[in-house]
Amino acid sequence: MDADRRAHIRVQCLRWIDRRSLLFASCAVALAGRCSALASHAQALYAAARRGPDGGHSAAIFTAEGRDVRAVALPGRGHDLTVCPATRRCVVFARRPGNFAVVFSIDRSAEPIAFTTPPDRHFYGHGVFSHDGRFLYATENDFDAGRGVIGIYVANEKFRRIGEFPSHGVGPHDLALLHSASVLVVANGGLREHPDFGDGRRVLNPDAVETSIAYIDLRNGDLIERHELGPARRLSLRHMDVGEGDTVIIGAQVQGPATAGSDLVFRHRREQELMALQLPEPVTSRLSGYISSVAIDSSGGIAAVTSAPGASAVMIDITSGRVLRTVALADVAGVAPSPGRGEFLLTSGTGALGQASASGGIVGEAAASPWAWDNHATELPER
Repeated sequence: MDADRRAHIRVQCLRWIDRRSLLFASCAVALAGRCSALASHAQALYAAARRGPDGGHSAAIFTAEGRDVRAVALPGRGHDLTVCPATRRCVVFARRPGNFAVVFSIDRSAEPIAFTTPPDRHFYGHGVFSHDGRFLYATENDFDAGRGVIGIYVANEKFRRIGEFPSHGVGPHDLALLHSASVLVVANGGLREHPDFGDGRRVLNPDAVETSIAYIDLRNGDLIERHELGPARRLSLRHMDVGEGDTVIIGAQVQGPATAGSDLVFRHRREQELMALQLPEPVTSRLSGYISSVAIDSSGGIAAVTSAPGASAVMIDITSGRVLRTVALADVAGVAPSPGRGEFLLTSGTGALGQASASGGIVGEAAASPWAWDNHATELPER
């Protein structure tokens, strides 16, 4: 794809966003005043990608009850969002092997910005801002070379891409910053994929999955440490979050049929071994060999993992590895921390939104919405 073609795609993205956002704006007028008041009272806000009843894709900032505060149309299916800690601007990434990303703000102070990967890269659906909000880092596929890279974008220059460094693995998926240092931790899923094969999601190395967790120095892209599972495990490490003391919780997906006792949730701290949490067999069975998303609560001590195929969310004490609560919700995938200790927002592909608690399961009835929520949900930091 040449530069002219990429520019054309970027323009088409913006035209699509403008056209579709007019529809969202007209639908939101009646709620605008109320939503603004809710936001001003510091009610918890979340962001997620979704599909509407008409099949159109969008990303939204919304309340726990499902009321939109801001919505922007997308030119295709989104996956995850990341939020700038300095400005609260959101970036939503295309689902792999998509190559677009869209930036939007909660206060409508600026028009959405669309940007793309270079022609020989595509996004894996995840990114993270630097602690000061100046740079955006995104997992990308150097598909011709069969290696993972981390793309680097400058936030105050309309997200111009200024370079990349290796992910030190294959198929990088989720990534996060440690709280205490300028260190990036990346889940290299280990799956080789190429957009020229099938829909771009066909796994080209099903018998040799090279999954790993890599810690990378943001100052130079150098590898600090890496931990591998090995192909015999037939697992792909995909999603993660960072909790108290920079403890990382990672969710895995089984490549092939899930077997009894498959390890699906791992815990890691730097300079220690990667440890599988030994979940009770009934819990492992419910997760159906697939962790959709991972989030850690506001206290940093409780993790929640979801499984859309298993219609379950599981809350776990990070220190002990003990399962605190399992809740059932059809097609649940997205999870984000709520303000209270051990509390989480759950989103579902069926349109449901649920508030879950490690001490009490689902709190009240799950709210219904017309949206099919995508794989992830993100909380917005308070000002």
